[in-house]
Amino acid sequence: MKNTLFSLKLLSVSVAILTLSHSYAFEPPQNSDLVIEDDFDRDVSGKGWSIQTGAWTIEDGVLHGAEIPADKHSAAARRVIVTGNAVYEMKFRFTGEGKAFHFGFDPVRGALDKRGHLFSVMITPNDWKILKHVNKDKPKEDPNEVLASAETPFKVDEWYHLRVTTWGTTVKAIIKGIEPLDASHPTFGVKKPTLVFRAIGDGIEIDDLRVWQAKE
Repeated sequence: MKNTLFSLKLLSVSVAILTLSHSYAFEPPQNSDLVIEDDFDRDVSGKGWSIQTGAWTIEDGVLHGAEIPADKHSAAARRVIVTGNAVYEMKFRFTGEGKAFHFGFDPVRGALDKRGHLFSVMITPNDWKILKHVNKDKPKEDPNEVLASAETPFKVDEWYHLRVTTWGTTVKAIIKGIEPLDASHPTFGVKKPTLVFRAIGDGIEIDDLRVWQAKE
């Protein structure tokens, strides 16, 4: 009986470890609260999600995004949550004719003298970068600006684990097995009301979304 109980305890520990390693590609950050945990184990978009353009569907527990040609715009979806210093983690992969995956943020309304997105991590099958977005009201004075970039091949149908950290005015983007990207800009320290997901082409898939908010 003792051996049986010991074996069961080992099995329980093993299952817990396997569950943790499946859920988190990286170690969960310290001194933070898990505020979003979305595995897309449903048929329709969940609470807090909104779709602006493109076709966003969930199949087999994976969010799929694709452009609709008539939109004449990248496929865009948002997950509402206000964050500041935070860690964002997800899996992504290119499928079919996927051309680019963008993950980024808008600034909280009124926080900046700016119209448009704040910044994005942009990934294509050939490279990735951190882009500070243009101020649409002052495009010449405040244009798009690539703050960090690297040529890196991303294979179709292969999952990659992405973690983005925003801390003050600094952003760090990490993909498992690839040299990280770091960038800073004075505008990056503002509150961010949504997570912005954009897909160019057909298609991009996303899974295992996690967001941790730093404890104050």
